[in-house]
Amino acid sequence: MTLDFFASMTAAPSDFRKIEALLKDAKPKHDPLAHILTTPLFMSKEALGFVRRFQEERPSEVCFDSAGYYVQMGKIGYHELYMKLLNCYRMHRWADRYVLPDNVPLSSDSHKQVEEKVRETVHYSCLFFQEMPDELKERAMPVVHGRTRSQIEYCLEHYLKLGVKWVGFGSFGTAGKNNEANMATASAVENARLVAQIAAHYGVKTHLFGIGAPALVGMIYSTGAAAFDSASWFKAAGFGQVHLPLMRSYNITYQNSSSELQQGITWEDFTRFKHITNHSCTYCQEYHILAGHKMHRVIHNLLAVNESVDIFNQEQFERARTIYEQGSLKYREEHKQWLPLAKS
Repeated sequence: MTLDFFASMTAAPSDFRKIEALLKDAKPKHDPLAHILTTPLFMSKEALGFVRRFQEERPSEVCFDSAGYYVQMGKIGYHELYMKLLNCYRMHRWADRYVLPDNVPLSSDSHKQVEEKVRETVHYSCLFFQEMPDELKERAMPVVHGRTRSQIEYCLEHYLKLGVKWVGFGSFGTAGKNNEANMATASAVENARLVAQIAAHYGVKTHLFGIGAPALVGMIYSTGAAAFDSASWFKAAGFGQVHLPLMRSYNITYQNSSSELQQGITWEDFTRFKHITNHSCTYCQEYHILAGHKMHRVIHNLLAVNESVDIFNQEQFERARTIYEQGSLKYREEHKQWLPLAKS
């Protein structure tokens, strides 16, 4: 089994230029931009041009996201999304995968609201599929939503009839002022596992949406999903946070012990964790380089996520267990539930 990491990139052209240049200097063993997820509705023509060039030259596999995340944050209405997305997909027929429009349930939604969003997502996804250009239908990826097994099965029952090769799962917990953060709650993880198991039975692959901090890669791998996407590598860097393979994030720019989310780390501890994870890149050799430049943290974080995936793809489960057991307290117990580690 191989797990693919899709680097979520809906950025400005200047960011694409910097990422490309800095990544070239980093000389990674495996290209962390081999798979890219982007939201064409919220991309400038120039930025989308970078993605197209990456697809042609690197070459990167490109997945077009539906902008369901922007509906989740309240930036666009779900019904408004439908025609805009359809016209966008009709115009840009070069992507490798096309996510169908989904209405993401929020943690704050009632059971009735979740049920309505699930049925609405299925109805409009199936309608959208029929209206897509025929050449794109084999590249379509509908999204499963729901809190209950019956909701999960309702989605899959309708999507499998379409003959799709991929389904996504996006009903993770939501948090933050605008529901901008996804969380891997225990129930959501079990639902993701259920989706992957049922889909695999029918020869269909599963993609997990919007969750992928390095420490969670073991969990993602254990679900049986074939792919996931994350923007954590980019977003965390903006808050001064740094990733390391299979570890939680820490803030390298200042010392803070009062906030669990923004917990600071000393350079000495960071260096010790680097040794444990065996991570080394050109952007984390010196404190001032990593702490002083956001884009250096961006590339460092991107490499850390990619290395996390490589550890599992190479079935280095003993190495993964060692990292988890010397990292955050939270994952010292949790990682034991993730099947490959339990067997190691």
